[in-house]
Amino acid sequence: MELVRPDWFSAALQSLLAGQPLDAAVLTQAFRDLLTGRVDEPFAASFLTALRFKGETADEIAGAATVLREQMVRLTPISGPVLDTCGTGGDDSGTFNISTATSIVVAAAGVPVVKHGNRAVSSRSGSADVLRELGVEIEAGPVWSQRCLDRIGFAFCFAPHFHDGMKNVAKLRRALGIRTIFNLLGPLANPANADFQLLGVGKPELLDTLASATARLGTRRAVLVCSHDGLDEVSLSAPTRVRIVEGETFSSREWTPDDFGLAAVSLAEIRADGPGESAAIIRSVLNNDDTPARRIVLANAAAALWTAEKVSNLRDGVALADEAVRNGTARSLLEQLVRMR
Repeated sequence: MELVRPDWFSAALQSLLAGQPLDAAVLTQAFRDLLTGRVDEPFAASFLTALRFKGETADEIAGAATVLREQMVRLTPISGPVLDTCGTGGDDSGTFNISTATSIVVAAAGVPVVKHGNRAVSSRSGSADVLRELGVEIEAGPVWSQRCLDRIGFAFCFAPHFHDGMKNVAKLRRALGIRTIFNLLGPLANPANADFQLLGVGKPELLDTLASATARLGTRRAVLVCSHDGLDEVSLSAPTRVRIVEGETFSSREWTPDDFGLAAVSLAEIRADGPGESAAIIRSVLNNDDTPARRIVLANAAAALWTAEKVSNLRDGVALADEAVRNGTARSLLEQLVRMR
């Protein structure tokens, strides 16, 4: 069967190969076509690969995220602002699912969480993979997610159920096996339009670009983190680069392990080989086992609690997260999530 070249394709590819940003109208049409399955795979692969190697601009990321938001199924927070802990992936660190464990602890500490995630694309274990391993009905659908948010203050949004158009690029993304712009869009298309975000960034060169894109889309407060040791989380083995987006602007700072008052944790101490190992580590954290994994979760939970304006400093965030783990509230929240039907 003869392939049909999209009307926008030649102009888009010419711009990308010349290192030029895409025209806004061309970008919007391209992503609408991609998400509705109107682009044959060879053209889609060429476009996404050229965009990746040209380097996505803040305007391009924000424009693509806007298209994704147009089509998404939405959740409605009924008890106030919510937080998301989501990342771009691609840090190649091989750690357990820190942001997923963090989201459970933060919700247990009193901040409603809408965790947006998927199966692994560029990592060993995605948030959906590890939650399934923990017994959570990740594919129960949007009605279930809304019920979870209403009843226990924590919802998991399995991306394919909220962004139906993503199924049209899923096979291609797996076949390409590289980060594409779609890795950057997930954190910017939370189904509840989360007011607060702790957003992990896998590559330092993407920090300012993603901060600018987040500011263009509008947020109450988003904190983007990328550690000097390569972790797309807050680290306890090296300083963490931080971008704080509030409204339409962002500022830069750096957090060190000392800011959290926690002992150091090396990356080797928190690695996991797949969802099974990751789930076992998360269970140990929620069981209050004194491990390096517990400390890294407390640090990231502290950052999330500060992001959500629950605490005024990081050490208070550590104390609040520590209490939620020690008193069993975090473990109980996971148990409730598993029972939700």
